Amino acid sequence: MWPVDMLSLVKMSMANKLHLLILILAALVVHGCGFQLRGALDLSKDIAPLYIQQNSVFELAREIKLLLEKNKIAVTEAPAGANTQLALLSENKKSRVLSVDANGRAREYQLTYTVNVAIKIRQSKEVQDSISLSRSLLFDSDAVLAVTNESEILYRDMRKNAARLILLKLQARSKNQLAADDGNPVDSPASAQELNSPNSMGNSTGGSNGL
Repeated sequence: MWPVDMLSLVKMSMANKLHLLILILAALVVHGCGFQLRGALDLSKDIAPLYIQQNSVFELAREIKLLLEKNKIAVTEAPAGANTQLALLSENKKSRVLSVDANGRAREYQLTYTVNVAIKIRQSKEVQDSISLSRSLLFDSDAVLAVTNESEILYRDMRKNAARLILLKLQARSKNQLAADDGNPVDSPASAQELNSPNSMGNSTGGSNGL
C-alpha cells in the first residue's frame, strides 16, 4: 500500500497531465477555427514603411503604433520614405440622452467616438475618411463616479477598435492601389468583409450598465 504522500503525488501528477491535455486540445480547436488574438490583424507588408502624422490625437496614435508593432509593420519618422501615409486629423467624443425615467431624468446615454483621418498610398491622391463608433451607457445618479469611470472605459474601448478599423481601411486601400498600379483594379472583398464583420465593431452600438 502506497504512503499517503505518494498517493497525493500521483494524483497531482495525473491532474497536471489532464490539465495540460485540456490546454493542448483547446489550442488545437482555437487554431482550427482560425481564431486570431486581438491585435493580430494579419496586415500586409505592402503598407510598410508607414508614416503617421498624429497631430494632437496622441492616444489613438499610440494604439495604432502598438498594433503595427504587434504585426511587425515598420514605421518611418519621415513621409518621404513612406509607402503609406496616415494623418490623424481629429477625434471627437460626445454623448446624448437615449432615454429618461418617470421623473424626466436621464436614464441612458449614447456615447459616440469619431475620428477623421487622411490616407495616402504611394503616389495616389490623398483620401479623407472617418470612423464613428457608439456605445450605450446606463446612468445611475447614486453612482456618478462609477458611471464616469465606465464611460472612460467605453471610450477607451472604442478608441482601440477605431485603431483596428483604421488599419484595416488602410490595408484595403493599399491592396486596391496595388491592383490599380498593375492594371487590375479590385474592390478588396476580403478586406471589406472584415471591415463590416461584427467583430470589427465599426459604426455599432453596444450596451453597458455603467456600474
